[in-house]
Amino acid sequence: MPQPFELPALARAKKRLPMAALGIALALAGVVIVEVLLAFGTRPLTPIGWPSLGMIIAAVLGGGYGLAGGALGIVAYYVVNLAQPERFPEFFAQAGATTTSWLVALAVLATGALFVRARLVRLASAEAELIARRKFEIALRESEEELRVEKERLEMALDGSNVVLWDTDLATGRVYLSEAWGRIIGNAEKDSVTTVHDLFELLHPEDRDSVRRASVEALKGVRAVYAVEHRVRALDGGWHWLLSRGRVTARAASGRALRMIGTNVDITDRKRIEEAVHSAAQSDPLTGLANRAVFDDRLRVALARSRRSGSDVAVLYLDLDRFKQVNDTLGHAAGDRVLRHTASRLRACVRKSDTVARRGGDEFVVLLEDLRDREHAVAVVEKIIEEMRRPLSIDGREVAVTTSVGLAYAHAGVDGESLLKRADQALYEAKAGGRDCYSVS
Repeated sequence: MPQPFELPALARAKKRLPMAALGIALALAGVVIVEVLLAFGTRPLTPIGWPSLGMIIAAVLGGGYGLAGGALGIVAYYVVNLAQPERFPEFFAQAGATTTSWLVALAVLATGALFVRARLVRLASAEAELIARRKFEIALRESEEELRVEKERLEMALDGSNVVLWDTDLATGRVYLSEAWGRIIGNAEKDSVTTVHDLFELLHPEDRDSVRRASVEALKGVRAVYAVEHRVRALDGGWHWLLSRGRVTARAASGRALRMIGTNVDITDRKRIEEAVHSAAQSDPLTGLANRAVFDDRLRVALARSRRSGSDVAVLYLDLDRFKQVNDTLGHAAGDRVLRHTASRLRACVRKSDTVARRGGDEFVVLLEDLRDREHAVAVVEKIIEEMRRPLSIDGREVAVTTSVGLAYAHAGVDGESLLKRADQALYEAKAGGRDCYSVS
């Protein structure tokens, strides 16, 4: 069985044998030339001249192993002719001196051939390396030019937009930001460099946990893309909404994230539109109070919570006394101002956790949750009536508008619609009782 150390030797032998075979072949080519000349009656002075030329060529092409192969061919042909000296009588007449002379000459020529070959190999290697280097430099310049062109295209596409390119070196915590960042936060419009810590300080407190969570998941590879909407503080103290997206582009062998690249898009205008649409869908356009749909939904939730916790819930149903007279005498614009003043006063009379809504026309409803006791609801009603007795100033005229209130408490099993009907019925009882008062159902 071959030993492991024999394998490299075998590999080297496989590389050297072709060179030796080349030497033998070129020497034999010289032998063929000699034999052809003999056949045509032109006897060379020596049988090893032409084979020696083949050996020298083999030395130049194949190095020492080519030389050895050629020498082997010459020796074999010399021995053959030594047995037939009549073929080359002049050469073999003084065989000893002639052979010695040829050996010296061939040694000198072979040494020169090997020297020349070494120089040629070095030159060829240097030339090949130079060519490879030139090709690499050309490819590098072309690649850099392509990157430069692509960068210019991207910068032109983003020029004047609210898209920020960012590049984070996670090893140092440094962040490169394109010039659009300055435009968003109200700084100079130029490329800038900051740190992850400084950027985190600009985040809205309510958004920090979501940004931190999305970042950690992206860095750990839990999610392929980092994407989160958040707010940042501008230099004027205002808040801008951003859609931040990115991905890890380089990791260490251990898997630790090294670099992250992405974009920040200013979506402040979009968020304002969304908030306006949401507000319009949930609020009364004249007073800004909750609308009928929102109130009904909050009442349903409050009743469900009340059934679980056992806390009291009350609904106030009220309208303005003699409001039609204000519209008829002062006009609808004045009437709208009265409604807005009423909304403001109602808000001031209840807690932030309570809900005030406009039901329609001059009718309003109030939802009181988590009452400590039922007397608290009565206290709120009395506060509203007292507040509404204060005159309003409309276009320089003093206008007195009072309110009547119906109060209904929730009881076990009641639904929102039934509770509202009871409060509405109590309102009509209050108005029948003289107005500017309240009734309890």
